[in-house]
Amino acid sequence: MSFTLLDENVPLSMNILIIIANIINLIYNIPQMIQTYKTKSTRDFSALFLALRIVGNVIWVAYSIEINSFLMLLNNLVTVIASVFIGYYKACEMYMDYYHHESLDVPMPMPVSTNEIIESTV
Repeated sequence: MSFTLLDENVPLSMNILIIIANIINLIYNIPQMIQTYKTKSTRDFSALFLALRIVGNVIWVAYSIEINSFLMLLNNLVTVIASVFIGYYKACEMYMDYYHHESLDVPMPMPVSTNEIIESTV
């Protein structure tokens, strides 16, 4: 297995675009990772979104290795690492929420239907 930086099957202009896409991918993941680390909050992230993002990108990593595409591998590894990082905080937050509510012996709040809200204000 040998990886090359540039893909010989596409023109140089496409290789440049792939490099730019990798840089953008790295840049757009960093602010979210920093925000998650600072606030220790992932409330706005769906656990399903993070799980599917990790699984999907792990498949892309395997494909990248199979076709020996270093740039595709790098791009997807960055996304997997960022998703696992955020997923760790999401799992911790879910764990703390679950045990916090259990220790207080308070039932988890249930979603309220629109009809119940209207009836309670009348």
